[in-house]
Parts: sequence; structure tokens; C-alpha cells
Amino acid sequence: MNSFNRADKSNQPVSQSEGSCIRWIRFLSLTAMLCILWLVILPRAAEIPQLQSEIEFLDQRKIDPSAMFYSDLESIEQTVQTINHFHQENPDDLW
Repeated sequence: MNSFNRADKSNQPVSQSEGSCIRWIRFLSLTAMLCILWLVILPRAAEIPQLQSEIEFLDQRKIDPSAMFYSDLESIEQTVQTINHFHQENPDDLW
């Protein structure tokens, strides 16, 4: 890596230690912004009535919105059984 980086568009070179300091400041600023988003903004957003009703809807049906696959959901077993039952009774319908 070059020993001089340009911090801005001026012709003044920035030493590597100053560039490292700038990168740390950017990293810590981004980390602070993410923490504020995660710990302050999102919890307050969850108090909005429309979002609260959506959260309650998912909770009542035991749907985990963070599940990565449908198979991760407890409620999927009943759905799979319903589909299998439908296909057994109607083998030529749909597909």
C-alpha cells in the first residue's frame, strides 16, 4: 500500500497513520449509527400501531419472521399436511 493517501481532493498528502485514524473514525461512526438504528429507532418503530398489529398477527400464528426457510416455521407442518391431503383426494387438479 502506498505510504501516502489523499483524504480529500486537495494536493496535501495524508500520512498512513492519519489515514488509519480516519478509517477508524469512519468505522466507529458507522458502528455508532448501526447501534442507534438497532437500539433506538427500531424499538420505537415497533411501537407504531400499524407495526404493532403486524407483530401481534405474527405472534398469534406463531410465525417467526426471522426464519430463513419455511421449514423453520412450526406452522408449516399443518400446511404441508393440508396440501398432501388435497393432492391425495384430487390427483389431477392443479399440477
